[in-house]
Amino acid sequence: MFCTFTLLVVVTVLILNHVLSRLRFKPTRTNYDYDAIIVGGSIAGPVMAKALSEQNRKVLLLERSLFVKPDRIVGELLQPGGINALKQVNMDGCATSVGMPCEGYMLLDSKGAGVKLPYGAGFQGVSFHFGDFVNNLREHVWYNCSSNVTMLEATVNTVLVESTGLLERAYGVEYSISEDYKVPETPFRRDVSAQPQSTETTTATVRRVATAPLIIMCDGGSSKFKSKYQHYTPAQDYHSNFVGLILRNVQLPSEKYGTVFLAKTGPVLSYRLDPNELRMLVDYNKPNLPDLGQQSKWLVEEVAPGLPAEMRSEFIRAAKDTSRIRSMPVAHYPATFPSIRGYVGLGDHANQRHPLTGGGMTCAFNDVLRLAGSLAVIPRLRGNDVNDMTEIEDRIQKAILQYSQKRFLHCGSINILSWALYAVFQSPPLRDACLDYFMLGGDCVDGPISLLSGMELSSLTLLFHYYRVMIFYLLNTVTCTGAYSCRDEKKPSFSQKCFNAAIFLVNPFRLAGALRILLSATLVFAPLVYYEFVSLWILMDPTGVFPNMARKMKILLYRVFFDGKHRKPVGI
Repeated sequence: MFCTFTLLVVVTVLILNHVLSRLRFKPTRTNYDYDAIIVGGSIAGPVMAKALSEQNRKVLLLERSLFVKPDRIVGELLQPGGINALKQVNMDGCATSVGMPCEGYMLLDSKGAGVKLPYGAGFQGVSFHFGDFVNNLREHVWYNCSSNVTMLEATVNTVLVESTGLLERAYGVEYSISEDYKVPETPFRRDVSAQPQSTETTTATVRRVATAPLIIMCDGGSSKFKSKYQHYTPAQDYHSNFVGLILRNVQLPSEKYGTVFLAKTGPVLSYRLDPNELRMLVDYNKPNLPDLGQQSKWLVEEVAPGLPAEMRSEFIRAAKDTSRIRSMPVAHYPATFPSIRGYVGLGDHANQRHPLTGGGMTCAFNDVLRLAGSLAVIPRLRGNDVNDMTEIEDRIQKAILQYSQKRFLHCGSINILSWALYAVFQSPPLRDACLDYFMLGGDCVDGPISLLSGMELSSLTLLFHYYRVMIFYLLNTVTCTGAYSCRDEKKPSFSQKCFNAAIFLVNPFRLAGALRILLSATLVFAPLVYYEFVSLWILMDPTGVFPNMARKMKILLYRVFFDGKHRKPVGI
C-alpha cells in the first residue's frame, strides 16, 4: 500500500512539473542576434564553436583573454579518448602538432620498481604546454570558422534571464569590451613575450548585449555563474592541492610514458611538456597550502627523497626557487544540472574530477560531441515567427536535457576512476592490491588502461575491474602470495599455498585484515557511484517549477546554516 501511494505521488509530481513548466504568460522572444553564445574560449569553447559551425550555426564566442596565451598547470595531458573526440571535428592536429607523444603510464613504487601500463595498439595520448594547445584551438576556429563564428575578447558580466511563466529562461549575455576594440595584427603568436596584452586592461570598456536562444558555458570550474543557474552543491572546502614544478634537462624513467611516483607523501605525477621540460605535479593532501617558503621546504625535505636519484637534484633545484612553484586546488563536486532553460554547462563547469588521471579534457570534448549531436537534429535555432520560435525553444531544451541527463554515459567512468585511483594510491593496502593486479598483465592491464585512456567509457567495466582487484587481493591474502600484498622474498610452493589457505579461516587477524580491506574498497567506491549516478534530475526536468522551488529552499538553508557563500569552489 505504501509503495503504491509513493508511486502515485511521484507520478503526480512528474506530471504536474511537466504541465506547469509548459505554461507561458507572455509571447516567446524572437529576433535573436545569434544561434548560440559560448562563454569561455580555452578548452571546450573553441571545439563547441567548431562543432556548431559545421552545423551552419551563427555563434558568438566570448573570452576575456582571447589573444593572450594562457599559462597554467592544468590541461597538459590529453588522453587517447580526447584525441579521438577531437578527430570527430577535425581538430586533433591542434594537440598533436605541439605535443609530446604519450604511450601509456608507468607506476613506480618507493623502491623504484615499476609497472608499465601501455595504451592499446594504435592509441596514443599527447602532453604539451597548456597555452600552446589553447592557442591552437582558438587559431583553428579563428581561421576556419570565421563565416559562422564571431570571436571577441570580452568579459561576460551577466547572463540575461527572463521569466516565461512559472520558470526562467536565459536569452543572452551582457559583456564588457574595450571601447576602441580591435584585433591584434598577429593574433595567437607563439612567442609569449611578443604577444599583445589583453585589450581590456589598456583602455576603458563599454557594456554591450548579445542575445541567443542557447547559452553555453565553458568557463571552468570556478565560474561565478555555476552556482546561480545550476542545481549545484559546493563542498565545505577544497579537497586537496597539486603543487607543480618544471624540471629541465631531466629524463623520465621511461620516456613517452606518464609516470606516477608512489611517494610516501602521496602520488607524484610527471610527464613531458617538450623535448627539454617535464612537469612534476605533487599531491598535497590538505585543502589549504602553506606559504611558498614552507612549500619549498616540504618539497625538498619530504618529497625529493622519494624520487629517483637521477631526478632528485634538478627537482631540489626547482623546488628551492619559489618563483617557479605553481599550485592548483583540487575540487570535488558531482555533475550539475541547469536550473534555467536555454543554459547549459560543458567541461569543468558541469563537474570536476581529480586531475591525477588527466581525464578532464577528454570529458569536455565528449561533452561537446554529445551536445552537438543532440542539437544537430534541430534544423534552425532561430525564427521570426512566435509559434516557430516556441517550438524551437522546446526542441533546444529537449536537446539540453538529453545531454545533461545522459552525460554520465561518457563521463561517469572517467570521474569515478579519477577519485577511486587517488584513494587507492593513498591507502598502502589498496595500493599494493592494485600493483599486484597490474603485474598479472594481459586484461588486468588492458582493461584499466582502456578506462583511464578514455577509450572505454563503460562504468560496468570499471566496476568489474575494481572488484576484480579486490578478489585477487583476497586470494593473495589467503595464500600469502603477491609481490606487494605479501612481501616475502621467497615465492611459496603449492603446498605452502595450500597450508596458508587452510589456516586462513582460523587466523582472526588475517581474516579481519582481508575483510577490512574489502570494506575500505567498498567505502571508497560506493559514494563515488552514488554521486555520479543518483540524481532526481536524471528523471525529471531540472528547470521545472518544483525543481526550482527545491533549489531556492536549498540555497536558503546553505546560506543560513552552512556558510554557503564561502564554500568551494563557488559558494551559493
